[in-house]
Parts: sequence; structure tokens; C-alpha cells
Amino acid sequence: MAPFASTQLPTDRSGFHGAVGSRSIDGTPHDERQRTRWLAAFAGLVIPLALAACDGGDDGGSDPAPSFTEVHERVFQTSCVFSTCHKAGPSPAGELVLERDVAYANLVEVDSSVVAGRVRVVPGDPEQSYVIEKLTAAMPAAGDAMPPDAPLEAERIDLVRAWIE
Repeated sequence: MAPFASTQLPTDRSGFHGAVGSRSIDGTPHDERQRTRWLAAFAGLVIPLALAACDGGDDGGSDPAPSFTEVHERVFQTSCVFSTCHKAGPSPAGELVLERDVAYANLVEVDSSVVAGRVRVVPGDPEQSYVIEKLTAAMPAAGDAMPPDAPLEAERIDLVRAWIE
């Protein structure tokens, strides 16, 4: 008998130590199936929780908030800039240029140039945003409802409101 035979670990057929049913020096089982089941259960609980935390959780299936690019393309570009009312030039309506490269900077947290104390877009608060008043009120605080002579469809107003929220 070899002098160290009693301290050698059992091996499986492939010759690797720690096979199913074997034990380490301290007597802990090396049950790979048990470890795999535990990892699968852990992943089944932790991964969905981590994903929910990253995207704000389950929102009941509602659509994600629209991006400014989407709002610009579907609303401002087609109804405000294309009509030339809010195009760069000598006197854009309301001193507001809504062309792609400056629209965001001209809207978000910018005071209205025609109504003192009003902000064009108040992030997170569409009802305090002067833009929503201009799109929805029959008689806004100054001037006419926008766009003139052709009110936006409710769907496009809702898109602007969802972006602000």
C-alpha cells in the first residue's frame, strides 16, 4: 500500500477530482448537479429582478417614452418647421426655431419669449409646459393655438406630452 493512499481524493472515470458523489478534504459534497440546480434557480430569480431594475420595472405593457428625435420627426419637423413658421430666418414665430439641430436647446427649460413666467418645456410636467398649452388650448395665453389653421391630431399631441413626461 502506498504511504499517502488514504489522503488521495476519489476520481471519476475521466480522472478529474470532484466528481458527482465525491467529497473534498473537509467532507463537503461535490455534487455538480446540485450546484447547477442552485445556479439555475438563482439566475431565474436574480436576472429578471436585475433587468426590471435596469428598465424601471414592469410598466404593465405600456410603450416606452418617445425620444425627442421621434417627436421632432413626427410633430415639429412636419408641422412647425416645414410650414416655415419656426424655421431659421429673420423672424421665426414666437422667436422659436425648431429645426433639428437647435430644437431641443430652444425648447427644454427655456423661458417663453412671448409670455413672461412661462417655460416652453418643463421636463416631467407637460401641464406646466407652454408648448402643450399652445398645442391644446383654444385661446392660449398669447397668440393662437398651434399650428394655425390645422390643429394636431390627438395622437401627435399625446406623443409630445409623453416625451415631456
